Amino acid sequence: MSQLKCLICGMNINSNTYDLNNYSFVEKNEKGRIINCPFCGVSKIYLDDEKEIYYVEEDLDQESLEVLDHAMKLEVFNGEFYKEASNLAENDEIKKLFKDLSNIEFMHARVHKRLGGFEQLPKLHKPDYHARLNTDKLLLEEAYKREEHAIAFYKKNSTNVCSKLIKEIFKALSDVEKQHEIIANNYI
Repeated sequence: MSQLKCLICGMNINSNTYDLNNYSFVEKNEKGRIINCPFCGVSKIYLDDEKEIYYVEEDLDQESLEVLDHAMKLEVFNGEFYKEASNLAENDEIKKLFKDLSNIEFMHARVHKRLGGFEQLPKLHKPDYHARLNTDKLLLEEAYKREEHAIAFYKKNSTNVCSKLIKEIFKALSDVEKQHEIIANNYI
Protein backbone atom coordinates (compact mmCIF):
# COMPACT_ATOMS: atom_id res chain seq x y z
CA MET A 1 0.00 0.00 0.00
CA SER A 2 1.40 3.37 -1.00
CA GLN A 3 1.33 6.26 1.41
CA LEU A 4 -1.28 8.97 0.94
CA LYS A 5 -1.50 12.40 2.55
CA CYS A 6 -4.73 14.06 3.55
CA LEU A 7 -4.78 17.53 2.01
CA ILE A 8 -7.19 18.75 4.73
CA CYS A 9 -5.55 17.57 7.98
CA GLY A 10 -2.06 16.78 6.67
CA MET A 11 -1.84 13.31 8.16
CA ASN A 12 -0.14 10.42 6.37
CA ILE A 13 -2.23 7.36 5.60
CA ASN A 14 -0.43 4.04 5.23
CA SER A 15 -0.80 0.36 6.09
CA ASN A 16 -0.46 1.19 9.81
CA THR A 17 -3.08 3.95 9.89
CA TYR A 18 -5.70 3.26 7.20
CA ASP A 19 -8.18 1.62 9.60
CA LEU A 20 -8.02 4.09 12.49
CA ASN A 21 -11.36 5.45 13.73
CA ASN A 22 -13.26 2.96 11.54
CA TYR A 23 -16.35 3.11 13.76
CA SER A 24 -16.87 6.72 12.64
CA PHE A 25 -17.48 5.80 8.99
CA VAL A 26 -20.55 4.54 7.16
CA GLU A 27 -18.27 2.71 4.72
CA LYS A 28 -14.97 1.45 6.15
CA ASN A 29 -11.47 1.76 4.71
CA GLU A 30 -9.80 -1.44 3.60
CA LYS A 31 -6.11 -2.02 3.01
CA GLY A 32 -6.39 -1.79 -0.77
CA ARG A 33 -9.33 0.64 -0.80
CA ILE A 34 -9.00 3.91 1.09
CA ILE A 35 -12.18 5.97 0.84
CA ASN A 36 -11.87 8.29 3.87
CA CYS A 37 -9.07 9.95 5.75
CA PRO A 38 -8.86 7.90 8.96
CA PHE A 39 -7.86 11.01 10.90
CA CYS A 40 -10.38 13.69 9.85
CA GLY A 41 -12.85 11.61 7.83
CA VAL A 42 -12.85 13.53 4.54
CA SER A 43 -13.45 11.63 1.32
CA LYS A 44 -10.77 10.21 -0.95
CA ILE A 45 -10.88 13.22 -3.28
CA TYR A 46 -8.81 15.00 -0.61
CA LEU A 47 -6.19 12.25 -0.41
CA ASP A 48 -3.09 12.35 -2.60
CA ASP A 49 0.40 10.92 -2.73
CA GLU A 50 2.08 14.02 -4.20
CA LYS A 51 0.20 17.24 -3.39
CA GLU A 52 0.83 19.32 -0.29
CA ILE A 53 -1.61 20.05 2.53
CA TYR A 54 -4.06 22.92 1.91
CA TYR A 55 -3.01 26.27 3.33
CA VAL A 56 -4.89 29.54 3.12
CA GLU A 57 -2.64 31.84 1.15
CA GLU A 58 -4.65 35.05 1.38
CA ASP A 59 -5.09 37.18 4.48
CA LEU A 60 -8.30 36.35 6.28
CA ASP A 61 -10.70 39.09 7.28
CA GLN A 62 -11.91 39.43 10.86
CA GLU A 63 -15.24 37.71 10.18
CA SER A 64 -13.49 34.67 8.69
CA LEU A 65 -11.19 34.44 11.71
CA GLU A 66 -14.18 34.64 14.05
CA VAL A 67 -15.97 31.89 12.11
CA LEU A 68 -12.85 29.68 12.31
CA ASP A 69 -12.60 30.38 16.04
CA HIS A 70 -16.24 29.34 16.52
CA ALA A 71 -15.71 26.27 14.32
CA MET A 72 -12.69 25.28 16.40
CA LYS A 73 -14.69 25.69 19.64
CA LEU A 74 -17.62 23.72 18.21
CA GLU A 75 -15.36 20.82 17.30
CA VAL A 76 -13.57 20.85 20.67
CA PHE A 77 -16.94 20.92 22.44
CA ASN A 78 -18.14 17.95 20.39
CA GLY A 79 -14.83 16.12 20.77
CA GLU A 80 -15.02 16.48 24.54
CA PHE A 81 -18.64 15.30 24.53
CA TYR A 82 -17.73 12.16 22.59
CA LYS A 83 -14.76 11.50 24.84
CA GLU A 84 -17.03 11.66 27.88
CA ALA A 85 -19.76 9.67 26.10
CA SER A 86 -17.26 6.88 25.41
CA ASN A 87 -16.77 6.61 29.18
CA LEU A 88 -20.49 6.76 29.95
CA ALA A 89 -21.75 4.33 27.29
CA GLU A 90 -22.56 0.81 28.40
CA ASN A 91 -22.37 -1.01 25.06
CA ASP A 92 -18.77 -1.74 23.97
CA GLU A 93 -19.45 -1.00 20.30
CA ILE A 94 -21.02 2.35 21.16
CA LYS A 95 -18.03 3.13 23.43
CA LYS A 96 -15.73 2.54 20.43
CA LEU A 97 -17.97 4.64 18.19
CA PHE A 98 -17.82 7.58 20.59
CA LYS A 99 -14.06 7.23 21.03
CA ASP A 100 -13.54 7.32 17.26
CA LEU A 101 -15.92 10.25 16.85
CA SER A 102 -13.99 12.14 19.52
CA ASN A 103 -10.74 11.61 17.62
CA ILE A 104 -12.28 12.88 14.38
CA GLU A 105 -13.85 15.96 15.99
CA PHE A 106 -10.59 16.93 17.70
CA MET A 107 -8.82 16.63 14.34
CA HIS A 108 -11.40 19.00 12.84
CA ALA A 109 -10.60 21.45 15.64
CA ARG A 110 -6.88 21.19 14.80
CA VAL A 111 -7.65 21.88 11.12
CA HIS A 112 -9.47 25.10 12.12
CA LYS A 113 -6.63 26.00 14.49
CA ARG A 114 -4.13 25.75 11.64
CA LEU A 115 -6.32 27.62 9.13
CA GLY A 116 -6.93 30.47 11.57
CA GLY A 117 -3.34 30.59 12.81
CA PHE A 118 -4.51 30.19 16.41
CA GLU A 119 -1.96 29.44 19.12
CA GLN A 120 -3.79 26.59 20.83
CA LEU A 121 -7.06 24.75 21.11
CA PRO A 122 -9.46 26.38 23.55
CA LYS A 123 -10.16 25.03 27.01
CA LEU A 124 -13.91 24.88 27.40
CA HIS A 125 -16.22 24.31 30.35
CA LYS A 126 -17.14 20.63 30.47
CA PRO A 127 -20.78 20.00 31.34
CA ASP A 128 -21.78 17.04 33.47
CA TYR A 129 -23.44 14.71 31.00
CA HIS A 130 -23.87 11.81 33.41
CA ALA A 131 -27.03 13.05 35.13
CA ARG A 132 -28.82 14.08 31.94
CA LEU A 133 -27.56 11.48 29.44
CA ASN A 134 -27.59 8.28 31.46
CA THR A 135 -28.43 5.73 28.75
CA ASP A 136 -26.81 4.82 25.45
CA LYS A 137 -29.99 5.88 23.65
CA LEU A 138 -29.87 9.37 25.19
CA LEU A 139 -26.15 9.69 24.37
CA LEU A 140 -26.84 8.70 20.75
CA GLU A 141 -29.73 11.15 20.49
CA GLU A 142 -27.42 13.89 21.78
CA ALA A 143 -24.79 12.82 19.24
CA TYR A 144 -27.35 13.11 16.44
CA LYS A 145 -28.32 16.64 17.58
CA ARG A 146 -24.68 17.71 17.72
CA GLU A 147 -23.99 16.43 14.22
CA GLU A 148 -27.13 18.13 12.92
CA HIS A 149 -25.93 21.38 14.53
CA ALA A 150 -22.42 21.04 13.07
CA ILE A 151 -23.83 20.49 9.56
CA ALA A 152 -26.00 23.60 9.91
CA PHE A 153 -23.04 25.58 11.27
CA TYR A 154 -20.84 24.73 8.29
CA LYS A 155 -23.62 25.44 5.79
CA LYS A 156 -24.51 28.79 7.34
CA ASN A 157 -20.96 29.98 7.90
CA SER A 158 -19.49 28.94 4.56
CA THR A 159 -21.10 32.11 3.21
CA ASN A 160 -19.39 34.21 5.89
CA VAL A 161 -15.76 33.32 5.10
CA CYS A 162 -13.69 35.17 2.53
CA SER A 163 -11.63 32.18 1.35
CA LYS A 164 -12.78 29.73 -1.33
CA LEU A 165 -10.47 27.15 0.21
CA ILE A 166 -12.11 27.47 3.64
CA LYS A 167 -15.53 27.14 1.97
CA GLU A 168 -14.32 23.91 0.35
CA ILE A 169 -12.92 22.61 3.64
CA PHE A 170 -16.21 23.44 5.40
CA LYS A 171 -18.05 21.43 2.74
CA ALA A 172 -15.66 18.48 3.18
CA LEU A 173 -16.02 18.54 6.98
CA SER A 174 -19.79 18.94 6.74
CA ASP A 175 -19.88 15.77 4.64
CA VAL A 176 -18.01 13.99 7.43
CA GLU A 177 -20.55 15.26 9.97
CA LYS A 178 -23.35 13.93 7.75
CA GLN A 179 -21.78 10.45 8.00
CA HIS A 180 -21.71 10.83 11.78
CA GLU A 181 -25.36 11.86 11.80
CA ILE A 182 -26.29 8.75 9.77
CA ILE A 183 -24.29 6.49 12.09
CA ALA A 184 -25.86 7.96 15.25
CA ASN A 185 -29.31 7.63 13.72
CA ASN A 186 -28.64 3.99 12.77
CA TYR A 187 -27.90 3.15 16.41
CA ILE A 188 -30.99 4.97 17.73
